[in-house]
Amino acid sequence: MKMLLALMFFLSAIAMCTVLHIASNVFIPLVIAWFILQMLRPVIKIGKTLRLNAWLNVALVFSILTCIGLIGFKFIAAQVVEFGNVYAVYSDKLIQWFSSLMEALSVPPETVKNFNWMGILRDNAKNISSLIIAISSKFVMTFVFLMFMLVEAPYLNEKIEKAFGKNSERIKKILTTISEQVSRYLGTLTLISLATGVCAWLVLTILDVRLAAGWGVLTFLLNFIPTVGSIIATIPPVIMAIIQFSPGLFKPFLVLMLLAAIQITIGNIITPKVVGDRLGVSPVVILLSLLLWGMIWGIPGALLSTPIISIIKIVCENIPALHSLAVLMGSGDAVKKLPNAKFDKVDVVATVKSKITETAKRVKKRNLRKN
Repeated sequence: MKMLLALMFFLSAIAMCTVLHIASNVFIPLVIAWFILQMLRPVIKIGKTLRLNAWLNVALVFSILTCIGLIGFKFIAAQVVEFGNVYAVYSDKLIQWFSSLMEALSVPPETVKNFNWMGILRDNAKNISSLIIAISSKFVMTFVFLMFMLVEAPYLNEKIEKAFGKNSERIKKILTTISEQVSRYLGTLTLISLATGVCAWLVLTILDVRLAAGWGVLTFLLNFIPTVGSIIATIPPVIMAIIQFSPGLFKPFLVLMLLAAIQITIGNIITPKVVGDRLGVSPVVILLSLLLWGMIWGIPGALLSTPIISIIKIVCENIPALHSLAVLMGSGDAVKKLPNAKFDKVDVVATVKSKITETAKRVKKRNLRKN
């Protein structure tokens, strides 16, 4: 029976992951909207303090998001212009490097000349345009979900009380714990990512690397992906330094060493430890969650992997049958604070006595029937 239950659980988990992957266009905006809602809780509290109704609160939140979006759009536009200037300066060097690479690989010059570069650019332009359309549709769905979540938020507790009755307090406690822990995680990780991006920007600015602000923002965004993101964020500025300062290799090597030192210190040591302790989740479990959700939802799954595993752990803590799983998922410091599990000897003895008594009664009844 235990083997059958384990097999059913395993098959159910595979089926759930498959559904989440297939319906990612719906689930990803929904989950992102919920996390944005957790990040905007201070704004929602301000709206409650000002006694704004639900729709005015929605207007306040969307005004702040619109301002952030306009600032981000202006920054991206400035970086695109700067990237065009950088490409105009170093395009000849890139073409020369490409030709040298083709010669080193013994590729005939005619093959390079006859290569359909325009066809490749056209195909990539189509892919990029379709990607932009897909991302835009997900943004629209995310904001629609967020709007209705903000409208429904004031009535959530009342709905839970009427739907679950006696169990409503326990469910509200679980939801409150999840919200507080996820908000704490997002706040902590945002500060760590901001510190990493600022440090990278300062290093690149001091060493006079082009597009330093853009690489700093990229470092800030990729640092939300545990461990792997901090490694990926180091590659583009190093390539830029190689292109800019070649044939010299001292500055590119210095850029690599300083960025690696920042990423190893903050990204691979401080972040898993601090974030793991804040959530009470083991760093190993965080990395496994990163791999799993990255396979299911790609980059959005990797970004959301840590808060999702935190939610799973909180739910397991509040279900007695899954409490042992929550303990195994916990970090070392969190486990040390827990009391050791002990069997209640009185209950065990009483259970054994009752079983023996029941068995004796059954045997006695059988003997009476035979007689």
